[in-house]
Amino acid sequence: MIVQRAGFLSSVQDLGRTGFRQFGVSASGALDSFAFRVANLLVGNDEGAAGLEITLGGSQLRFDDERIIAWCGGEFKVEIGSGALPAGHVAHLEPGDELKFGRARFGCRCWLAISGGIDVPIVLGSRSTDLHANFGGLEGRTLRDGDVLPLGRVRRSGTAATEKISS
Repeated sequence: MIVQRAGFLSSVQDLGRTGFRQFGVSASGALDSFAFRVANLLVGNDEGAAGLEITLGGSQLRFDDERIIAWCGGEFKVEIGSGALPAGHVAHLEPGDELKFGRARFGCRCWLAISGGIDVPIVLGSRSTDLHANFGGLEGRTLRDGDVLPLGRVRRSGTAATEKISS
């Protein structure tokens, strides 16, 4: 997946790392773990698979292969081509499809789950970005325009009801 526009403060997150507070390591992870879990379950991932936390919108992503996506959280205008994708709905993406997050209308964050999850290295038991300590996620930082995010293999064990958004 290619990050065409990163937006403001977009990062890779999962449910966070536990058991390291006594060493000064924050838990990190999605700020709304419920919304994050729901999005992951909608696409057939384990609830803790790594996804994106998008702050204030403005992100644009292009997919290189077939994926199922869902997002949950604040109120954003999200589009695939010229079709809208509401929160809590699942969509099937084809190679070359672009996903655009408009500016936040209500709330400031949303969580995007992608079938297979985001496959960045695990650091202290988590793929979450810790921006203060500069580790985890993608090189310990927020996403930048042009970043390429590796995606995990898609599990084929279940069937998810998806909709193809027509352009």
